[in-house]
Amino acid sequence: MSANPRHRAAALAPLLLAACTAGPAPLPAANPPQPDTPLAERAAILGGFLRAALLCGQPVSATAQDRAAAIEAAALDLRQRQGGTAARDAFLRALQPPAFDPRRQGRDRDAWCARQRPDIRRVAAWLDSEEGAAFAAQAEAARR
Repeated sequence: MSANPRHRAAALAPLLLAACTAGPAPLPAANPPQPDTPLAERAAILGGFLRAALLCGQPVSATAQDRAAAIEAAALDLRQRQGGTAARDAFLRALQPPAFDPRRQGRDRDAWCARQRPDIRRVAAWLDSEEGAAFAAQAEAARR
């Protein structure tokens, strides 16, 4: 992603829109992915928690966002090659946070966010780590 905050926000806007319009989906495993976890599975873990961070107002560094975007882009390419547009779209739908009941006036969202915060912090720290950098570089190389 671009270093310009406006470009980053513009790039994240479609993801936020998709996150706000889809139905409920549980987040994957709570811990950062292990080294032998396949690309698409890692991308699902990272993407789910990055979307949760955005929804819950949790700060995530630009570095972590950029790395997550690179990993997710590689996973989307992989899904597209493996199963076409339907597989790619199913992958994106699986990353969506749950749909919250507007009648609950945000209480269900607040409770969900409270449960996600420790995992969001762990995933963000992993993305900011050297291991996260190495995996993002591998994902980008896989796209070439």
